[in-house]
Amino acid sequence: MQKRTVMSGAVTIAAPEGYCVDVSSLRDQAAGAFVPFGACAALTRNPADPSPKKPAFLVSSVSPIPKGVASSVDETEPLMAQARAFLESASGRAALSRSGKADTVEVLDLKTASGVVKVLTRDSSPNRPKTLSDTTWRAFLPLGDKLVVASVTGFTDHPIDRRNGLSQLNGFVDAIAAANPSGDKGNGGIASIFGKLRN
Repeated sequence: MQKRTVMSGAVTIAAPEGYCVDVSSLRDQAAGAFVPFGACAALTRNPADPSPKKPAFLVSSVSPIPKGVASSVDETEPLMAQARAFLESASGRAALSRSGKADTVEVLDLKTASGVVKVLTRDSSPNRPKTLSDTTWRAFLPLGDKLVVASVTGFTDHPIDRRNGLSQLNGFVDAIAAANPSGDKGNGGIASIFGKLRN
């Protein structure tokens, strides 16, 4: 299964070819959803099933956009400035930390394209699973009244480089966008979100 519809049908999360939903760890509640993906062959334990050339751990979380955040295109600050201000702040780095501590996170790269913010971080949290890399690519994209955060993390025994991680993240974002053709997204919406979080 390469996709899963969550939050009472509000959003469909899909992954690139070779990845399947790990239903054993799936969470879908009114407050939000957590949809993890792994290589199909690894999940089914059948080498004949598809698998990406360089497997990674893909996760998408879905949550309601805070009330009072409008998807307005009338922004006083560019999207990159809003995103950087939040993600490089103590609050932003704490939100990206597995342990919730800002001092464990270093922002390595930050990009925006078509209203989607993408950030690469290194997290030194002690509770990080030993099988996973300490670097993660994340993308933030609004779909209607929901905020989707997609992430790609490599494995310690099968690492992926920065370029491959970004390429897989782009594929993940494209798959989610294709699965939600009526989803309303744009620079105004995501910039407003980061502006609200920063304040």
